[in-house]
Amino acid sequence: MLKQKLAAMAAFLLIPLDSCATFSKPSSASIIRKGSTDVRMADCDGPALSLPPQLRLMLKPRTGQMRPDDHWADIAERIPGGFAGILYDRNGKPTLMLTHPEQAPQVKQALTSDRTFRHFNLMGAQVLKARWDFAQLVDWYNYLWLHTSVAETKGLVMGDKNEETNRIYFGVETESGRQELAGKLRALDLPCDLVRIGIASRPYPL
Repeated sequence: MLKQKLAAMAAFLLIPLDSCATFSKPSSASIIRKGSTDVRMADCDGPALSLPPQLRLMLKPRTGQMRPDDHWADIAERIPGGFAGILYDRNGKPTLMLTHPEQAPQVKQALTSDRTFRHFNLMGAQVLKARWDFAQLVDWYNYLWLHTSVAETKGLVMGDKNEETNRIYFGVETESGRQELAGKLRALDLPCDLVRIGIASRPYPL
């Protein structure tokens, strides 16, 4: 069962940016737009809680093979400031996401020695406040995918740690599938506003 989940994870996971590639704008398919009908889970207001220690013990160490996600998660744990990813906004402006924007100068300086950001204008990037740091997103995503029945949801076609919306995103083909997934997530007592569930088409290779 674990091997099947790992295979599904590799097939469905959207990787927004390759850590060795020149950075590009996020694709429109990964963006949750204003007025979206995506379901918010959990639909409440509260603190951005990390995966509890007893659940994190269930996760295997990050291998670095999931790029750039594993690397970004490591950065979030290593550098104060709550690193939550980089992107280009809809106007093409480089953007750095932090849970503590007031620490932006220190974070930018610390990241200048990281070659994976050599094509990204760190010093000129605008800084936006994030709710979740990237380690939180990765840990919650890996737990949900590998240690719950989320991956077995009928019609599930997409999973992502979306740096623009700063949320975990799951896409399912039908409304019934979305309601099935929402029920599973609701039973897990997730922290507020961690996951969005949308209706999505199955991706086809170009």
